[in-house]
Amino acid sequence: MSEILCQICDVPAHGNHFGAITCRACSAFFRRSLIDKSGENFKCLRGNDSCQLKFYCKKCRLRKCYEVGMNPKYIQHNRDKIKASPSPPQSISTLVGRPSYIIHCSPVANASKITIVDVTYLIDKANDCLDYGPALLNKKLKILDKMNIANEFLDSFEASEYSKMDQMTQIPVLDKNFFMHFWEVDFLKTAKWLSFLDGFEKIPRAIQIQILMATWHLRARIDRLSKTAKLRKQMKIGEADFMVSTNACLDLKTCKLDISWCSDYPNEQIQFFLEGSDDWVHNQVVDQMEELNPSETEIAFMTCQFCFHYAGKRLQGYILTEMEKYLDLISNDLHRYYQENGIKNYSERITRMMKINNWIQKVIWEKRWKTELAEKFDIFYFKFSHPEMFYDCC
Repeated sequence: MSEILCQICDVPAHGNHFGAITCRACSAFFRRSLIDKSGENFKCLRGNDSCQLKFYCKKCRLRKCYEVGMNPKYIQHNRDKIKASPSPPQSISTLVGRPSYIIHCSPVANASKITIVDVTYLIDKANDCLDYGPALLNKKLKILDKMNIANEFLDSFEASEYSKMDQMTQIPVLDKNFFMHFWEVDFLKTAKWLSFLDGFEKIPRAIQIQILMATWHLRARIDRLSKTAKLRKQMKIGEADFMVSTNACLDLKTCKLDISWCSDYPNEQIQFFLEGSDDWVHNQVVDQMEELNPSETEIAFMTCQFCFHYAGKRLQGYILTEMEKYLDLISNDLHRYYQENGIKNYSERITRMMKINNWIQKVIWEKRWKTELAEKFDIFYFKFSHPEMFYDCC
């Protein structure tokens, strides 16, 4: 069946608008021309009032609208009335009289107070982690088995004031100390995690650091999500609790966010950049993980797949080639795992795992432009010595 085209411009039509079959653009053009009476001032650019198809000037486009039967009487005047609010809500837009998406074009004080956060010391520590990989592991173990062991090792590797083995600690506020602490812990844990990977020690050190910088926050995301889902399913934490380490969590309903250390704007005035706080905790993913109830081997697969796919896609070239090799290996290992454990019809489980990973990846991509905009207009008055380490780190 042939596609119905707009009677004005010959692009695919959307429906009947004002008495003719048109696209949305021509419908809006006709309505706008009559509502604001701008059509009365249109002049033919060619001077002969007979522009041909796809070369219409505004006057000839409006003339064509009438010729095909568009009728002004079908226009609904005074629709979508907006009642003026007696007291508009306080926001950065109402405060200064400009839209929130352009107010940051002229920050008052941030430009002069931007400081550089030097994270070179983290890279030095990461080098130490990569230098001393697990030498005693059975060489016959499959990659997923080794990465499963790595995950178990990392739980004990994390030494945190928030992670006391005899009790669960609840974090009341996300402040500078929280972020600085967990950035370091997550970065170094991922360096040690990568050292368990077969053949990773043969990759040039500069490339290893690139892969580490691209994946540390991704591994941490999956780790926190899986821990949260597991403990919620076991009813050891509440539905509003979210795990941030082995024995530390935060209450999503009561935990506060303190950004005074990195921005002059209060929380309520930079919601444009902070909105979607669920992006970080991924409550929908936690629910899906609870339902799926993945085994430790499946969690190892999800973590590896998420990190390796992202690193290859972002860094390309040699790294993409190496990451694709690892993706093939873990896929084969997962297949063997299902066969050895007598798990049949496992394609549905793989589909659900991939759906979770893809959902998280989609959130990261969709939020990227806001991060770039905030950096462009100096919303936050600090920068990192190695910005590539924090790219896509929401």
